[in-house]
Amino acid sequence: MFPDFTKYIPMLQSGLDDMKNCLAHLYAEAKATREATQAQQRALAFEFGVMDVQDTSRVAPRRLTQLPVIVEAETADRKEIDVEGLNQGRAVSRGFYANLGDGPFKVTLMGLGGQASTSHTVPPGTTISLTCLISKVIIDVVDGEPAKYQLYMQ
Repeated sequence: MFPDFTKYIPMLQSGLDDMKNCLAHLYAEAKATREATQAQQRALAFEFGVMDVQDTSRVAPRRLTQLPVIVEAETADRKEIDVEGLNQGRAVSRGFYANLGDGPFKVTLMGLGGQASTSHTVPPGTTISLTCLISKVIIDVVDGEPAKYQLYMQ
Protein backbone atom coordinates (compact mmCIF):
# COMPACT_ATOMS: atom_id res chain seq x y z
CA MET A 1 0.00 0.00 0.00
CA PHE A 2 2.76 2.45 0.89
CA PRO A 3 5.75 2.78 -1.39
CA ASP A 4 9.08 1.37 -0.23
CA PHE A 5 11.19 4.32 0.94
CA THR A 6 14.11 2.19 2.06
CA LYS A 7 15.68 2.36 -1.40
CA TYR A 8 15.82 6.20 -1.09
CA ILE A 9 17.59 6.28 2.31
CA PRO A 10 21.13 5.68 0.90
CA MET A 11 20.59 8.43 -1.71
CA LEU A 12 19.43 10.83 1.01
CA GLN A 13 22.45 10.00 3.17
CA SER A 14 24.91 10.57 0.32
CA GLY A 15 23.08 13.82 -0.55
CA LEU A 16 23.38 14.98 3.06
CA ASP A 17 27.11 14.14 3.05
CA ASP A 18 27.56 16.09 -0.19
CA MET A 19 25.66 19.02 1.30
CA LYS A 20 27.78 18.90 4.46
CA ASN A 21 30.98 19.00 2.35
CA CYS A 22 29.61 21.88 0.29
CA LEU A 23 28.67 23.87 3.40
CA ALA A 24 32.11 23.26 4.91
CA HIS A 25 33.66 24.62 1.71
CA LEU A 26 31.35 27.69 1.77
CA TYR A 27 32.23 28.31 5.42
CA ALA A 28 35.96 28.15 4.64
CA GLU A 29 35.51 30.60 1.74
CA ALA A 30 33.51 33.03 3.90
CA LYS A 31 36.10 32.83 6.68
CA ALA A 32 38.97 33.47 4.23
CA THR A 33 37.10 36.43 2.73
CA ARG A 34 36.48 37.90 6.19
CA GLU A 35 40.15 37.52 7.15
CA ALA A 36 41.27 39.16 3.89
CA THR A 37 38.85 42.04 4.46
CA GLN A 38 40.15 42.55 8.00
CA ALA A 39 43.74 42.57 6.69
CA GLN A 40 42.81 45.21 4.11
CA GLN A 41 41.08 47.26 6.81
CA ARG A 42 44.21 47.15 9.00
CA ALA A 43 46.43 48.15 6.05
CA LEU A 44 44.18 51.06 5.07
CA ALA A 45 43.91 52.25 8.68
CA PHE A 46 47.71 52.09 8.98
CA GLU A 47 48.25 54.00 5.73
CA PHE A 48 45.46 56.60 5.95
CA GLY A 49 44.72 56.71 9.67
CA VAL A 50 41.51 56.21 11.58
CA MET A 51 38.98 59.00 11.87
CA ASP A 52 38.30 59.83 15.51
CA VAL A 53 36.69 63.23 15.05
CA GLN A 54 33.08 63.70 16.15
CA ASP A 55 32.45 66.85 14.09
CA THR A 56 31.31 65.24 10.83
CA SER A 57 30.33 68.51 9.16
CA ARG A 58 33.99 69.58 9.19
CA VAL A 59 35.28 66.14 8.26
CA ALA A 60 33.37 65.05 5.19
CA PRO A 61 34.36 62.81 2.30
CA ARG A 62 35.70 64.48 -0.80
CA ARG A 63 33.28 64.94 -3.64
CA LEU A 64 34.68 64.52 -7.13
CA THR A 65 32.29 67.21 -8.36
CA GLN A 66 33.78 69.77 -5.97
CA LEU A 67 36.69 71.61 -7.53
CA PRO A 68 39.88 72.01 -5.50
CA VAL A 69 40.66 75.27 -3.73
CA ILE A 70 43.78 76.89 -5.13
CA VAL A 71 45.46 79.82 -3.39
CA GLU A 72 48.41 81.47 -5.08
CA ALA A 73 49.80 84.62 -3.50
CA GLU A 74 52.83 86.52 -2.30
CA THR A 75 53.29 87.99 1.14
CA ALA A 76 55.97 90.10 2.80
CA ASP A 77 54.89 89.30 6.37
CA ARG A 78 53.21 86.53 8.34
CA LYS A 79 50.08 85.19 6.62
CA GLU A 80 47.45 82.90 8.19
CA ILE A 81 45.34 81.13 5.57
CA ASP A 82 42.05 79.69 6.82
CA VAL A 83 41.91 76.73 4.45
CA GLU A 84 38.87 75.30 6.22
CA GLY A 85 36.92 78.48 5.50
CA LEU A 86 38.07 78.50 1.89
CA ASN A 87 36.99 74.86 1.54
CA GLN A 88 33.31 75.58 2.38
CA GLY A 89 33.73 74.92 6.10
CA ARG A 90 35.29 71.50 5.64
CA ALA A 91 38.78 70.58 6.78
CA VAL A 92 41.35 69.97 4.07
CA SER A 93 42.59 66.38 3.89
CA ARG A 94 44.56 66.27 0.65
CA GLY A 95 46.62 68.57 -1.51
CA PHE A 96 49.98 70.29 -1.40
CA TYR A 97 51.77 73.57 -0.76
CA ALA A 98 54.62 74.86 -2.88
CA ASN A 99 57.25 77.57 -2.86
CA LEU A 100 57.03 79.42 -6.20
CA GLY A 101 59.48 82.15 -5.23
CA ASP A 102 63.24 82.58 -5.15
CA GLY A 103 63.64 82.59 -1.37
CA PRO A 104 62.69 80.16 1.39
CA PHE A 105 59.77 80.61 3.76
CA LYS A 106 58.50 78.79 6.85
CA VAL A 107 55.21 76.90 7.10
CA THR A 108 53.24 75.83 10.16
CA LEU A 109 50.17 73.62 9.75
CA MET A 110 47.24 73.85 12.18
CA GLY A 111 45.14 70.77 12.87
CA LEU A 112 41.43 70.57 13.67
CA GLY A 113 41.91 70.83 17.41
CA GLY A 114 44.20 73.85 17.10
CA GLN A 115 47.39 71.85 17.50
CA ALA A 116 50.28 73.19 15.43
CA SER A 117 52.92 71.28 13.53
CA THR A 118 56.58 72.13 13.84
CA SER A 119 57.45 75.17 11.77
CA HIS A 120 59.57 74.03 8.84
CA THR A 121 61.43 75.76 6.02
CA VAL A 122 60.26 75.30 2.44
CA PRO A 123 63.13 75.94 0.02
CA PRO A 124 62.48 77.52 -3.40
CA GLY A 125 60.97 75.15 -5.97
CA THR A 126 59.77 72.70 -3.32
CA THR A 127 56.33 71.07 -3.16
CA ILE A 128 55.11 69.26 -0.04
CA SER A 129 52.04 67.02 0.07
CA LEU A 130 49.26 67.44 2.62
CA THR A 131 48.37 64.06 4.10
CA CYS A 132 46.34 64.96 7.19
CA LEU A 133 43.34 67.06 8.18
CA ILE A 134 44.27 70.72 8.57
CA SER A 135 42.31 73.90 9.19
CA LYS A 136 44.96 76.62 8.74
CA VAL A 137 48.31 77.15 7.05
CA ILE A 138 50.65 79.81 8.47
CA ILE A 139 53.30 81.25 6.16
CA ASP A 140 56.26 83.12 7.73
CA VAL A 141 58.82 85.00 5.66
CA VAL A 142 62.53 84.31 6.13
CA ASP A 143 65.19 87.05 6.05
CA GLY A 144 62.64 89.65 4.94
CA GLU A 145 62.26 88.08 1.48
CA PRO A 146 58.67 87.86 0.26
CA ALA A 147 57.11 84.40 0.26
CA LYS A 148 55.48 83.39 -3.03
CA TYR A 149 53.39 80.31 -2.35
CA GLN A 150 50.70 78.09 -3.80
CA LEU A 151 48.19 75.92 -1.94
CA TYR A 152 46.15 73.23 -3.69
CA MET A 153 43.55 71.70 -1.40
CA GLN A 154 40.70 69.21 -1.44
